[in-house]
Amino acid sequence: MFIIWGGLMLYFIIPFHKNDEVSTNVPSMKVAVKLSLQRVTFHRKFLLAIFLLILSYLAIWYSFKDMTWYNEAHGVPNHIDAAETLSFYLIAVTLYTLLLYSAAVVMRAFSYMKEF
Repeated sequence: MFIIWGGLMLYFIIPFHKNDEVSTNVPSMKVAVKLSLQRVTFHRKFLLAIFLLILSYLAIWYSFKDMTWYNEAHGVPNHIDAAETLSFYLIAVTLYTLLLYSAAVVMRAFSYMKEF
């Protein structure tokens, strides 16, 4: 599931190539990362990535809420705190998204340095 979700997130994070005009004057890695951060963050598809992340948060929250209700309604013993497990899932999704985002920024910066 994370592979499919990660592929969708990368598709929404990485801008189209036609919108990627880069000046050939990239003197240092710091400038390349700053330019890459700007190109990856400020485009229309990035809003869809944010929407996918919020939708994922809502789906995870609702599934845990529903699981808690089901366990209470059917008398299933609750050995694990759902709120604690929910926070771990939300943190894991956030860290995975930040990992994908930073990987996209760094790879784009390396490509800018290679063009120089």
